[in-house]
Amino acid sequence: MTARRIVSLAAPLAVCALLAAWVALSAANVEAASFSMLLYGLANLIVYTDALDFVLRLYMKRRHTATARGTGRERETSIDLATALPAGAHRLVPVRPYAIVASVFDLEERIDEFIAAYAPYRERMWLVSDGSTDRTLLRLRQAGWRCFDDGLNRRKPGALRRLLESLPEYIETVLVVDPDIRILRRGAGSEIDLEQFVSDFQQSGAAAACPRVMIEPDGFLARFQSFEYALAFRVGRQSLADYSITSGVSLYRRDALMRALTEHSLSVYAEDFENAVVLLDRGERIYYDGRLVVSTEGPGSFQRWFSQRVGWYYGLLKVYLERFGAIWRIGRRTPFSFYHYVIYVGGLTIALHIVKIASAALLAVSFLSGFDDLFLVRWLPPGNWTNPAYFMTAVGSYLVLGVVALFTVVPKAERAYAAPIVPLYLFYALVHIAPMSVGYANWIAVELTGRRLYRDHYEPAEGGAGAMRPDGADQVGEAAEAAGAHPFARRLR
Repeated sequence: MTARRIVSLAAPLAVCALLAAWVALSAANVEAASFSMLLYGLANLIVYTDALDFVLRLYMKRRHTATARGTGRERETSIDLATALPAGAHRLVPVRPYAIVASVFDLEERIDEFIAAYAPYRERMWLVSDGSTDRTLLRLRQAGWRCFDDGLNRRKPGALRRLLESLPEYIETVLVVDPDIRILRRGAGSEIDLEQFVSDFQQSGAAAACPRVMIEPDGFLARFQSFEYALAFRVGRQSLADYSITSGVSLYRRDALMRALTEHSLSVYAEDFENAVVLLDRGERIYYDGRLVVSTEGPGSFQRWFSQRVGWYYGLLKVYLERFGAIWRIGRRTPFSFYHYVIYVGGLTIALHIVKIASAALLAVSFLSGFDDLFLVRWLPPGNWTNPAYFMTAVGSYLVLGVVALFTVVPKAERAYAAPIVPLYLFYALVHIAPMSVGYANWIAVELTGRRLYRDHYEPAEGGAGAMRPDGADQVGEAAEAAGAHPFARRLR
């Protein structure tokens, strides 16, 4: 074990030890007289809504693949593909032509990494340069890669639509990827290879399929995101059967994707969620197939992470309100789709956000009150609002929930990496309230004044020519926010 790995592991373990000591010492000073059941319920709102949502999604996940579990067939899909495909289809039906497509922008600094990652799929690759200003286009063409360019900055949805128009007509299936996505081979993270993933999809007749996305190990923040993404895909998307949500790396029927992009607003915000809403509203099916795994890098820094999440929630609110009629029709398809798209996304995630802010504030005061009692500084006045028991019960309940999720959802190979941050995951959930609030506030500010309160890195100005390009984790994760519980089935996105 290297010194860097020891430090990255020791930091979260030390924080967990300090937290445990704080809880134990504060428990001795709790005053029952100042305990209020009403404030307790408010403080634990985030905990219990996440817990109930997690249990419900876990039940639906198991129900959707009950026949597969009973026969030993695939268990990582949101539908039972074995019964959906014709008998013997795997042996008799060859893979029909497909392409891997990507929009690239100013990729020169990382072009060698991109070429190395996608070299095995080079003959399938079709790229579009979305107005790159460096030598990306020249270097790709010199290396013999197909890269379309008309010199215009269209942003990703528009660039992909233009690329689809130029593909040969015989290509009927397209895998949309981002430049920093890595497709893991069979035995190296995936249970199947890309060919079988495509073959099963083509025979299913669905409009789109989403593989599982994992965050590559890279420091303390990446541990939280690794746990977050495992739950987002293996609970959030897998619970949605065939009315799931695509991400930045997804497989599409070409005609379905072209139809979605034709009706798309072409905004980079929540672009994949908007694609999914358009397709599902037309009666199409989208499923999750976690047998194929792709990896991507996380934001890396807290500032980048914060900016990323602001963009996610701005996009979520934007698309939800603009496409509410379609979302309502999708919700009426099944009871669980109504729960997810109307109750969870519209109610718990958006409408009750103000209540969650109050809940987070109460937990913060309760947390500080524990230290106030512990060190006898008495900065906070005693009373019902400052009882340390609210935070202690919240952190204890969330710890139980996190441990259950760790051993029931997170793959065995990833548990050791994610385990040290499980006791701290409540803090991660509470910190999310800040970018959520800024993202929603950005939408309100844009509607009222035409200007954002905070410029995230997706697009400094709506429609501006100098827009920055989101990285792969952004594109993959933004739709995850609409695909499962906060934070246990997050977006993506």
